[in-house]
Amino acid sequence: MTARNGRGRHGLGACALLLGCMSATAVQAENLADVYALSKAADPKYKAARYEFEAVQLTQTQARAGLLPNVAFEISHTKTKQDILDSKNTVFSSGSSDFPTDNRTLTITQPIFKLAAWRGYTQAKAAVKQAAATFGAAEQDLVLRTATAYLDALAAQDALVFAKAEKDAIKRQFDLTRQKKESGLATKANLHDAEARYALKEADEVAAQNDLADKLQALQELTGKPITQLAALHEQIPLAQPEPADIGQWVSSAIDHNLTLEARRQAADVAQKEVDRQRAGHYPVLDLTATKNRRTTGGSLFGGGSDVDTTDLMVRFNLPLYAGGGTQAIVEESAKRYQAALEDLERDRRLTERQTRAAYQGVTGGIVRVHALGQSVLAQESARQVKEEGFKSGLETVLAVLDSERDLYAAKRDSAQSRYDFLLNKLRLKQAVGTLSEADLAEINELMK
Repeated sequence: MTARNGRGRHGLGACALLLGCMSATAVQAENLADVYALSKAADPKYKAARYEFEAVQLTQTQARAGLLPNVAFEISHTKTKQDILDSKNTVFSSGSSDFPTDNRTLTITQPIFKLAAWRGYTQAKAAVKQAAATFGAAEQDLVLRTATAYLDALAAQDALVFAKAEKDAIKRQFDLTRQKKESGLATKANLHDAEARYALKEADEVAAQNDLADKLQALQELTGKPITQLAALHEQIPLAQPEPADIGQWVSSAIDHNLTLEARRQAADVAQKEVDRQRAGHYPVLDLTATKNRRTTGGSLFGGGSDVDTTDLMVRFNLPLYAGGGTQAIVEESAKRYQAALEDLERDRRLTERQTRAAYQGVTGGIVRVHALGQSVLAQESARQVKEEGFKSGLETVLAVLDSERDLYAAKRDSAQSRYDFLLNKLRLKQAVGTLSEADLAEINELMK
């Protein structure tokens, strides 16, 4: 018993220190807006999505390059050494000669008809649209992930406060039972019940401390810095029904405007355009090429040097006839990938519908749940008071009082959690229809103390 009380005092002191720090530095608490600003600047998942979006934007410039002139300038210097060993041609010089040759060539090639390049350009534009939708979804995901992590930490903080309060309440009942036992007004079984429940609450408090530490670590994972103090949520929050109050309209809006679903549509469009681009490999290519060359040489087999300027203009027609079946195989591969993209689109459409319905019902049901659990707390407080008075007068057992304490704090935890769940479902519903933004976090931030 002595060792257990020692551990209990140690755990109580640690908990009191943690809660005291929270209270003493409340003015320095990070609110939801602060945490979101940190997350936006430091979250690796969001930053990776932004860099990916910026990278895909450059693919449109790369694809357009295939339609524009290609200009190349080449310069070379050659050193030639000749030894004429025997010649019957009198115009050839005799002996040895050593001379340089300089070549300067400017080549301009303009595609006239290159269907694969045109289709690649339209595909790149579709890929940019896909990237924009994907990045928009990543922005909304960061809003929801930040709110979820923050409210989860608040819930864990509440759980720790309730665990400590419940433990203290049970400690009072334990002390009272021990006094009654010493006076002969309580049985040994009553004392053991109270002692066992108190030991259990000590363990629950430690578990709550560990859970809070984990939730704060999750916030640090987003923000890249320790978050130790949180602004709490007011007990009374506005509980508005979704507008319009028609789940069918919300589902329809989600199917039309959900950003993840839009990214899937664009992905299917990109896959379809890839089929067209690969099929263009069967079509001819027509290029116009202009070449200007200046060749300067210090000698030749005929003895004298030369300086020659040449201009060529060429129209080149290339018709692919057979490539071992490779082109057709690539076309068929692309067609299969397009079908896979359509199936991914259908999967996400169904998922979006389910998530929208769940979020809508979470909001509407959450309103009822918040009200009901609030009433439950009031009822449990009254029941606890009656049973505690009954125990003091000998009409109730200590076990009934301990159960009432357990039920009261369970109701308090559920009531607090119901407010967080309601707010998160509101955010999920807006995310489902593609309207979730930083303004929604600011709205929740106004509800913080």
